[in-house]
Amino acid sequence: MQKSIVVTLLTLGFAASACTSTPPGPASPVVSPTSRPSSDVARSSAPSETATATTPTASPVASLAVPTLASGGALPACAPRAPKASATVTFVALGHAWAMSPSGTDLSCLFAVADAGPFAWGPLGDRVLLAGVEVKGVAGGPSLAANDVLIATVTWSRPTGKSIVFAPGDGTRLEKAHLDGAPIEDVTPLPSSRYLSVTYHPSGEAFAFAVARAEGQSIWISSNLGAKPTQMVFSTEGTTFGAMGFDPDGKHLVYAAQHADNHAELHIIDVTDPTSAPLAWEGPVGRTILDLVPGTRTGTVAWTTATTSCADRVAMVRTPAGIATVIPDAGAPTRALGWLSATKLLVGIGGCDGSLALSAVDVSSGSVVPLVSGVATAAARAPVPTPPAPLPKSVVTSGSGFS
Repeated sequence: MQKSIVVTLLTLGFAASACTSTPPGPASPVVSPTSRPSSDVARSSAPSETATATTPTASPVASLAVPTLASGGALPACAPRAPKASATVTFVALGHAWAMSPSGTDLSCLFAVADAGPFAWGPLGDRVLLAGVEVKGVAGGPSLAANDVLIATVTWSRPTGKSIVFAPGDGTRLEKAHLDGAPIEDVTPLPSSRYLSVTYHPSGEAFAFAVARAEGQSIWISSNLGAKPTQMVFSTEGTTFGAMGFDPDGKHLVYAAQHADNHAELHIIDVTDPTSAPLAWEGPVGRTILDLVPGTRTGTVAWTTATTSCADRVAMVRTPAGIATVIPDAGAPTRALGWLSATKLLVGIGGCDGSLALSAVDVSSGSVVPLVSGVATAAARAPVPTPPAPLPKSVVTSGSGFS
């Protein structure tokens, strides 16, 4: 069906100073991503404007209510200790945060959790963001006391996670909280806007963000202080933007958009030439992209798609081999929760009635390793690739250095 063009793309101008539907998708990587010609004005796909880029929290399944290891054993009594470097799978259960390796070994209890909130790990995997902008450090990582701030959308700074940029409350501004105890800083790039999602560039010199304004929704990039905001993508016919993240190469931004006819698309835009946005995936009418997680190698990304029902959530993945449904025979909703390595993805199964079962999935071979069931929420804590990709010179902005 021919669709109208609804998103206009702009060239950057930074100065050097400055519970029931059938899950879609093939069982193995068989669909190659498609691209639009550079002369075409690309459309985009993302969740509704209420979607955020925060790490998802899980809703539980009655049959998974009691936390149980894949071996059939129960979780032990909590004796907090630092996790091993191999323990990149983390989850919350029985009022505590836990860690284990993707093989199901090296289980350790980390700390007590009253409200996990985003449960998003910093780029080094040694600090995790909880509700109220509270940070808990492990293995020597720093901590930050909680306050009463409600988070609308949030991103860890890069490359080391010394600060957090978030939109509080109704999302009408962006603020930066520093883990060294410095006062919270206002880094709002655009006044009179509602911030829908935000993500840091790997270099730490800039962040990208989606906003809703009187004239519609759009995607911008600015310095890490919110200076020199430059528009990359905007909607002219009701397209909305949601989850986003930078590819490890630092040159491409992956973002989701929802079109006026209510179909979703995933795009990958070159931030040095945003005159086109190649289409990586297109969903049917009625489905949205809830969240996305760029991989640790260029061109790899996982995302979760669904209708308004939790019961038809489906984890998808794009690799150099193509696009695939993750665990196509799961028999329950699935959700992409984070990358454990270049090929291993943490996947949550279930979640509609209160708890998740977790598995580590090798997206290249399709092998699935069950880990634990009955957890409240989960995330991967694998460190991001190093050294971090630089911000391309054509989009260099003025900033406060790396954080």
